[in-house]
Amino acid sequence: MPTSSNVIHLASNNVWPFALREGGYILVDAGLDGDLGGIEAWDALVEQARGIGFAPSDVRAVVVTHEHIDHAGLAARWAAEGAHIVAARAAWPALVAGYAGYWAQRNARLEELRRHGCPEDAVEAMAEAGTRLDLRWESCPAHALEDAAERSTFALADGRTLRLIATSGHTPGHLVAFVDETGELCSGDALLPTTIPTPGLQFPGVIAGAGLSGSGDAPRWPSLPPFLASVEAIAALRPTRILPGHGDAVEAPARLIEQFVTHHARRARQVRDALASGEALCAHEIARALFPRLTGARIAQAMIEVIGHLDCLEADRLVRCESAGGVLRYALDS
Repeated sequence: MPTSSNVIHLASNNVWPFALREGGYILVDAGLDGDLGGIEAWDALVEQARGIGFAPSDVRAVVVTHEHIDHAGLAARWAAEGAHIVAARAAWPALVAGYAGYWAQRNARLEELRRHGCPEDAVEAMAEAGTRLDLRWESCPAHALEDAAERSTFALADGRTLRLIATSGHTPGHLVAFVDETGELCSGDALLPTTIPTPGLQFPGVIAGAGLSGSGDAPRWPSLPPFLASVEAIAALRPTRILPGHGDAVEAPARLIEQFVTHHARRARQVRDALASGEALCAHEIARALFPRLTGARIAQAMIEVIGHLDCLEADRLVRCESAGGVLRYALDS
């Protein structure tokens, strides 16, 4: 089974290799593409793979846990090496679009923050933070993609089975890889050891639609409600060990899952309490009430989680939303 000695590290990202019964390897996550302090990510990956005992030509399939640049950036390179790229169908448009889709989503997110009352200095700080990543994302050819729903199990060399499970939330196309026999779970960004993963602001339509404008014309996909349901489904699997997309392996998964659930239960109460006065508030005003000392990009990031919980309240028909002066405001539904 994968251990700390045979995981591949690319900056803060992990790539998890498994030997296949049929020969060769399957990787969970493609890895990021870019310059890692003087060495190209691909070269670093190949060097580490050789230390484990395989070469790029030995990789038969690469599972992309989700459609983010740091997990899917090298998908096109793996496809060029002959590997099958296995991903949830909801992730395909982003994988094919590559960096153009990344940029379109970024622009749509900034517009959405404005619609929720984020001041321009915080929007600009968030935009600047997004440009600090010196990463690449080449378009992955559609013919190299395989649907994780149709190719969901892989026989491993040691007799175990790796099973892919849809866990939308962090992105629409997020999935995890689970070893039924031992309870090991490659969690992607669904569960992480040092932070509570963000639900994000997701606009799949700006990628799938014509032009990749990123103008915000496509509706936002409410991500936190399915994210909470996905983590509940992961908990039902009773994983024994988590192999995350970032950070060290987690030997106490139940505690990590409990932290996730407790965090969001607390945040849900805080958001609802902020609306208890009856005044209609925007997400920025709620975030400022919860985190009065945060500024710049950090308050914008806090807003994203608040928006997620407002989505949950809307899904439960506990709040109403109205637009006032181009800004969305929420009030408890009496």
